[in-house]
Amino acid sequence: MAQFDRVARLTIGQAGADGIIIEKLRIVFEIEKDPTEETNKSSIRVYNLAPETWKKIEQWVDNDGGLCILEAGYAEDIGLVRIFAGYITYVTSTKDGPDLVTEMELADGQLPIRDTVVSLGYGTGIDGRRIAQDVAAQMGLVLRVGPDAEFVSYPNGFAFAGYARHALTKICEASGLEWSVQNNELQIIAGGGSTGVRALVFSADSGLIGSPERIIKSPDKANKTKKKKTSKKKEKPEKQAGWKIRALLAPTATPCDAARVESMTVTGWFKMESVKHVGDTHGDKWHSEIELIEVMLD
Repeated sequence: MAQFDRVARLTIGQAGADGIIIEKLRIVFEIEKDPTEETNKSSIRVYNLAPETWKKIEQWVDNDGGLCILEAGYAEDIGLVRIFAGYITYVTSTKDGPDLVTEMELADGQLPIRDTVVSLGYGTGIDGRRIAQDVAAQMGLVLRVGPDAEFVSYPNGFAFAGYARHALTKICEASGLEWSVQNNELQIIAGGGSTGVRALVFSADSGLIGSPERIIKSPDKANKTKKKKTSKKKEKPEKQAGWKIRALLAPTATPCDAARVESMTVTGWFKMESVKHVGDTHGDKWHSEIELIEVMLD
């Protein structure tokens, strides 16, 4: 695999307004993703934006706008691939020597999760999947459902009024499912399960750096990879065993997809539990750190 000649593009836009595309400037990013209900986070720094550009971004953030899409990859291989999509929650611009550095903090699905309110009413026998589809549509999110996810039906009907995120939690708890937002898409999987997507293979010939590191997560650490405390209902009662790997930047790596590791230490398919991407278009950093859990697949 030709994993060189790194490329990145940042697209920032607001409904009803012309978007901003940033490609040739220095872009530095750090992204953290996991399958909890907390929004995935990213911090992005852009060097030497034109003053009118960063002022426009600041105005959008003040008005709850500014959906940001970051793409990254390799010109000689897959080209640009979406690695993060989220809303800008904070922006500031400061001088760093000769450079003007614009720093942004982003949250995946921030506005739909925070603001969407639904009023739902269904008759007898309604299926939970239909309800989830309707909630996703009102949130403006595409729904992805894992192959093992089974929804209960409601013989007495279903009614709910309130935040969409609470409706999703209620539906998923009743069916033993988990939901999260990944790249501005609503993902629902079986509890402790996967999306069914076998996405990536990591070996010495396909970007694996060094040897996999054995990890054991105690019950109170499992599924708590973000800085904020996650919901108790997503904690696992048992220990989780797996591996932590470091690889050349893998922008398509998504929590709960499957990845295959081929090394002298371990070979097999595993569930990607958490993913951290770090990149600098003008520096040395351009890699992914992935925690893999032994729950399947061979």
